Amino acid sequence: MDSPERSDSPADDATEAARVLSMEIGGSTVGASLEAAIAAGDVVRRPDGKLELARQPKGTEIYNGGEFGPDCVFLNNFMFAHIYRNAAVPIGCRDCYKIKVTPRTLRELIAVKTIAQSFTSSAKAGPEVDRPDNQSLYAAYFYFLGLDKARAAFKRLRSLLDADPKVGPSVKAVIKRGCTNYEHACGPSDRYTFDPRLAAIESYFVSRFVRKRPPRKHDRKYENAMKQLKMVRTAYRIGDDTYKDFTDGKDLYPPTVTYDPDPPAAAPGRPDKQA
Repeated sequence: MDSPERSDSPADDATEAARVLSMEIGGSTVGASLEAAIAAGDVVRRPDGKLELARQPKGTEIYNGGEFGPDCVFLNNFMFAHIYRNAAVPIGCRDCYKIKVTPRTLRELIAVKTIAQSFTSSAKAGPEVDRPDNQSLYAAYFYFLGLDKARAAFKRLRSLLDADPKVGPSVKAVIKRGCTNYEHACGPSDRYTFDPRLAAIESYFVSRFVRKRPPRKHDRKYENAMKQLKMVRTAYRIGDDTYKDFTDGKDLYPPTVTYDPDPPAAAPGRPDKQA
């Protein structure tokens, strides 16, 4: 979302702030929702008046930049969670569609990530087993601004997935709209309605919200390597042995010693010792 044009007049700014903060969404005014989030320690108002999340979400995914990258931290983690209190899907997410691929193993996930590099769309790939709002072990997302663009890319992506020996036609891919937590809170995405006032509310906050700085380009390779190491540990934890593709075939940890449930047979003429 582009930053709005700001008036040079403090009086105009105050009038606009009062107008936006008095709007009621989901049974609460925007101003009351903001103050509640600050009081709960979820949002911080900085000395300069800017707002930021007290706990920045830590991404576990490896990203590919592209034509359209949704501002999920602002729209989902801040606007939806705290300003709209899960009662309204942000209007900035109205045209966000994605192809979701659900690999079953780390081997398949990294293969899909490699395929994503041949697309001009933004994409991310990572584990989802620890997310409480879905049933995926792993997922890769390809982002598009509009359903028509997602549909146009789907057939090509599906053919590449089918032809890849590490993926194949049994790996599921679907087109979905927005984020899963929106549908859990607000119902099916094909029935969304968008209050036109949301545009003014999101325009008001977008220039007042501070995002975590992305890593510098020369740090990106290191960051991705660390994320892949975490993926290896996740795969090990859930019993996905394809993690060994990325450890030169070595076990992440040595296997533990196990014991036969039956005691060894006593040698001829020698009774077993009693414990």
